[in-house]
Amino acid sequence: MKKEEDLIYSLIFSNETTFLIDISDYLEDIYQYSDFISKIKGILKKSKVKVVKSNIIRDSKTVVWELKVKK
Repeated sequence: MKKEEDLIYSLIFSNETTFLIDISDYLEDIYQYSDFISKIKGILKKSKVKVVKSNIIRDSKTVVWELKVKK
């Protein structure tokens, strides 16, 4: 399982602006994805990173969060 802190660091400090985040890499229970996304969005807002696009792609095994940010 990947660390949430590493994801947050990448979202804030990386030169990339588009991310495909597999929620199952960060949560054991993928059905709690909405809480995870809300938490990450709150951290980004405090860090002055604007979410330009946010899309959720769900299937039976995983949830992928398509995210575009502006720094």
